[in-house]
Amino acid sequence: MRYFLGLVLAAASLLALPGPAGAAPTIGIAENQPKLFGDPLFQALKVKHARLVVSYDVVSRGEDELQRVTEYVNAAQAAGIQPLVTFEHSRGGAEVCGNRANAGLRQCRLPSAAEYEQNVRLFLSRFPYVRTIAPFNEINHFTQPTYRNPKAAARFTDIVRRNCRKCKIVVADILDRADRAAAKRPTYKSTLRYIKKFRRALKTKRRICGIHNYSDVNRFRDTGTRAIIKALGCKEIWLTETGGIFAFDVFRPSESRQLKATKYMFKLARRNRRIKRLYVYTWFGNVTPRFDAGLVADGSARPSYAEVKKRVR
Repeated sequence: MRYFLGLVLAAASLLALPGPAGAAPTIGIAENQPKLFGDPLFQALKVKHARLVVSYDVVSRGEDELQRVTEYVNAAQAAGIQPLVTFEHSRGGAEVCGNRANAGLRQCRLPSAAEYEQNVRLFLSRFPYVRTIAPFNEINHFTQPTYRNPKAAARFTDIVRRNCRKCKIVVADILDRADRAAAKRPTYKSTLRYIKKFRRALKTKRRICGIHNYSDVNRFRDTGTRAIIKALGCKEIWLTETGGIFAFDVFRPSESRQLKATKYMFKLARRNRRIKRLYVYTWFGNVTPRFDAGLVADGSARPSYAEVKKRVR
C-alpha cells in the first residue's frame, strides 16, 4: 500500500511541474530609422533581423518616406540583416482614424484590393532583397483601415502570397487588445471575434502569425498572448512588436520598470514552444512624446539594452 501511495505521490509531483520551456527565440530589432545600422550599440548586438513599418503606397507616392525606406533596406542588405517589412496605412497621423467622420482621409481610407496589389507589386519590384513581409500592421487597431474589416486584412494577405510565392508571410499582425486593458482578469472577446472572421476569410496557410503583446508584457501577464496564439492556430508565432515600455500614457517614465518588463518579455516568450522569433520595439528613445520604449536614448544605452544584448548572445 505504501509502495502504491509512493507511486501516486511521485506521479502527482511530476504533473505539478511546469512543462518544458521552448528554445530561446531568435531576436530582432523593430526600428524604422536607417541610422539604426550605423549605431555602434546596435552593431554590438550582432542581430541578423530587423523590422520596418512602411506605408503600403510608399513607392507610388514617393515623398521623403521612399528615400528613408531605400536607405533602410540598402543598409540592412549591406549589414547582412534580413528586414521584415510590415505594410500599414497611407502616410499621415492615424490617431484621428478612430472617428468614422475621418474615414475619407488618406491615412484612414481602406485601399481596394486592386490598389493594394498594384502597390505591393511596385514595392517587391523596387526592393527584391525584401522577402519577409507582414501584409498589414496591427490589423485590429483603430489606427489601421483594416480595424473594422478583417475580411480586407485576409484579402491583403492572400494578395501578398500570390505576388511573392518565395516570401515568408506573417499572415496576421494582431495587437493583444483586451476588452478592458487594466482589468485584473481581462477578456479578449472583441479581438477573438476579429481573428475568427479573419481566419474564415483567409485562403493563405497560417504558417507564421504575428502578435504585438505590449499589454501582457508590461502588465506582467500572459493571458492575451495565450488566448491569441490559440485563436490564430498558427504553426509558428513571431512577436513582431514587443518590449518593455519606458513611458506611455498609463506608465510614468521608469528605466527600472522598463527593465523588469523586458526581462518578463523573454520569460513569456520561452513559455510557448511556438514562439520562434521576437522583435524588440524600439531602438531610439526620447523621440515621440506619447510613447517611448527605446533601448537607447540620446546615444546612451538604457538598462534594458544590456538585457537584450545578453539574450542575443
